[in-house]
Amino acid sequence: MNQRRIAHRAGLAGLGFGLCLLSACSTPPPPVVPGPTSVRPPYPVANLENNGAIFRVSSAQLFEEPNARNVGDILKITISESLSASTKSTTNNSRATSLKQVGPGAGKSMSGLLASIFNINDSATGADSFKGSGQTDNANTVTGTLMVSVIEVLPNNNLVVAGEKRISMNGSVNTLRFSGVVRARDIHGGNVVSSSDVADARLEQIGGGGVADANQQNALQKFFRDILTFW
Repeated sequence: MNQRRIAHRAGLAGLGFGLCLLSACSTPPPPVVPGPTSVRPPYPVANLENNGAIFRVSSAQLFEEPNARNVGDILKITISESLSASTKSTTNNSRATSLKQVGPGAGKSMSGLLASIFNINDSATGADSFKGSGQTDNANTVTGTLMVSVIEVLPNNNLVVAGEKRISMNGSVNTLRFSGVVRARDIHGGNVVSSSDVADARLEQIGGGGVADANQQNALQKFFRDILTFW
């Protein structure tokens, strides 16, 4: 009876392993924006003091600008990134050699093999060349807007911001994530910051669904491609 149970469990384990292979279990690449993309602001502490004055310690200052400066505040990032790179290399090498050998002459006293060696008159030439060229062009353009939250306020009053936008349509999911560090002086009216003014900026766009699955090979296809390709 115990042997049957062991065999049954082993069969289930083998079946699970086979289903894992058939489903092409694979580990997705690590995200570019690994940290949290949202945070809730702390609740204000109730101020029990009421001395009749206009200004209170727990309230905002009279002349304070409405710019984001606290954890949980919202900023708008204007994404306008255009990156282009071009690399071109050309190599051209050539070499030519020549050799000429004339013997001193055998004279009348030599014959046979010695005469052929001393009467040698040969020349040789050789040449080799190598020419190579290569060119790589890369261009990326990303535009759009994204609302982000202040995740942390650094000791120098710089703001660590992060946010994401996720859109699902007809079974396909498109996710846009952004994170970076913003200076308070770079925040313009309406709490708008350009992506070019963000330090340590990280931007990633991830697609999911049937279209994204059709554009990439699963782990099982990659496995058989590697072992069956010999040319």
